[in-house]
Amino acid sequence: MSKKLEEKQRRRQIQEERDAARRRAARKRNILTWGVVLVVMALVVLLIGMEKQRESGPVGVDDAAAGCNTIETPEDEGATHVDDGTPVTYGTSPPTSGDHWIDPAPSGFNPPSSLGEMPTERIVHNMEHGQVVIWYAPDAPSDVVDDLEGYFDNTSGAGALLVEPYEGIETPYNFTITAWGATQSCEEVSEDILDAFRERFQGKGPENVGIPTFTAEN
Repeated sequence: MSKKLEEKQRRRQIQEERDAARRRAARKRNILTWGVVLVVMALVVLLIGMEKQRESGPVGVDDAAAGCNTIETPEDEGATHVDDGTPVTYGTSPPTSGDHWIDPAPSGFNPPSSLGEMPTERIVHNMEHGQVVIWYAPDAPSDVVDDLEGYFDNTSGAGALLVEPYEGIETPYNFTITAWGATQSCEEVSEDILDAFRERFQGKGPENVGIPTFTAEN
């Protein structure tokens, strides 16, 4: 065999070895890339599952750990509609009945920064319609406020619920639940407590405008 042919074969062999090495390196990179992709996908699935489990589970603590008083039924203070802007003094704080403005407040969750924006006289009208109001202290612990927001976001019939910051929550409580003629205060959020209060009072105000009653989902 001539030296020229030998050199040509040697070069071909070198090139084939280089090509084989590149293919092996490419396969390794692909395996590594897909391994990373699979790990990321697994983490995403795990996080989504944990989030769904958190959202589907009860909000807050067990009812026995919520630090709630018993439901009270203050004396009815009347239900006269007065002109918007008319100040009204109530016998309880927060109120559960009494004179109120003509237009009720929108339902929803209002953050601590909105303190004082919604007149109490409007909110009382919500209760006359059968809505439930959760009044929370603006300096309540963040986990309590987060749990109240989580409850509002995940509960059924949230259109019949108003969560509102309010100066005047008596210590040691962080929030008070009210409906027309009823009130209960708690230190911690318990989904069972909130559900039980709404089952008893929601949709049963003296001015029936179609607010639905509430039944907790099992």
